[in-house]
Amino acid sequence: MSRQLLRLGLLIALVLSGCAAPPPPPPQPAPEVVEPRVTPLTLNLVPVYDRQAGVTLAQALVQHYLQGPHYRMATPLLLAQQYRAGTELHTPDARRLMVTYHNDQGWGSLSVTAGQGSVMNAFRVQRDGDQGYALVFKRLRICLNTGADRAPSWQGNRWAFSQTRPGRFECSGQTKGSLFQIGSGLPGVLGPYVESGDTVLYARDWSTLQQIASLLAHQFPHLKVPRVY
Repeated sequence: MSRQLLRLGLLIALVLSGCAAPPPPPPQPAPEVVEPRVTPLTLNLVPVYDRQAGVTLAQALVQHYLQGPHYRMATPLLLAQQYRAGTELHTPDARRLMVTYHNDQGWGSLSVTAGQGSVMNAFRVQRDGDQGYALVFKRLRICLNTGADRAPSWQGNRWAFSQTRPGRFECSGQTKGSLFQIGSGLPGVLGPYVESGDTVLYARDWSTLQQIASLLAHQFPHLKVPRVY
C-alpha cells in the first residue's frame, strides 16, 4: 500500500511539474527573401580614336576577366603576366577580331566574334546589399587562348589553330558550363534577360563596362545597342 501511494505521489509530482513548465517559444518567422533587382540601362558610348583599338579592346577584356568578381578563369592571369600583347591579325571578315600574345615558350590570343544580328544590352544588378553591372551579348563570343606553339592563321572563312599544340581555351557563350564561379548566381541572376549561349560581362565598376562597350561598338559597327526608354 505504501509503495502504491509513493508511486501515486511521484506521478502527481511529475504531472504538476509538467504543468508548471513554461510554454514553448513561438515559432520564429522565416527570414524575408529579397529577390534580386535587375534594371535595364542605356549605354552612353563614346567615340574611339585609338589606331590600335583592337589591341586596346583585347587588353581591356583581359584586365576585366582578371579583376572582375565571380570569374573562374586561368588564361587572363597567364596572358597578363607571362605574355606580351602583340598585334591585331588581319581578316577579311569584319565580324571577327584576333589579337595575338607571345612569349619565349609559345603563343596566346584573344578573339572576339560578333555574328550577324549581334546585340549588346546593359543592366544594373542589386542583390544582398551588393550592386554590380552586366553587359549581355547575343551572338557574340570571346575566346582566350594560352600555350599554343604557333599563332592562329586565317584559312578560308575561319581562324585555324595549331593541330600539334593548340593550347588551352576559355570561351564565353558556351551552352554548357560557365566562366563564373559556382554559387555566384551568375549569369542566372539576370533572369529572363539572359539565355543559354549569351556572353555576360559582370563588374562592380560601371565605367569599366562602358569603356569595353564603346570599344566593342567601335570594333563592330553592326553590333546593335538598343536604348532604354
